[in-house]
Amino acid sequence: MAEDFFNINPDVPPEESLSDRCKKERKQWNDTVDNMSVLLKEVKDIPLLMVDLYSERQRAAEYYHYIISILIPINRQYNAQYNERYDFYTLKSQIRYPNETTKNSRIFQELADIIERREILNNHAKFMLQTVSSIDAIIYAVNNRIKYEEIKIGK
Repeated sequence: MAEDFFNINPDVPPEESLSDRCKKERKQWNDTVDNMSVLLKEVKDIPLLMVDLYSERQRAAEYYHYIISILIPINRQYNAQYNERYDFYTLKSQIRYPNETTKNSRIFQELADIIERREILNNHAKFMLQTVSSIDAIIYAVNNRIKYEEIKIGK
């Protein structure tokens, strides 16, 4: 499953980085939420909005959990490599580091690629969680919008 996210497919240009891909997907989700917000403006569009609302929320929630499932093996790999490097620089290295901060800086430098991937995916997961929250807010707003219209016409 995690391999799918990193593998190149025909729809994704080979030069597209993970960061670019996440940025593109965030733009698509922003557009989706913006379109739903626009539909909330007019009462006549609410039935159309309600058709998409729950399915888009489900897609966003599933995508969030998919990203988390990708992060799990990355975190496992990071922890294993960090522990290995820490043991190496503590016990086996000829270089003695004056403090833990220096040693950790050296390890972080060596693990920069995996740290970058992890941070990009963490950021993307947080974004998707907020997207789900935004869609939940729109779901809540639909009911209030209908009540507002009822008050407006005197019901």
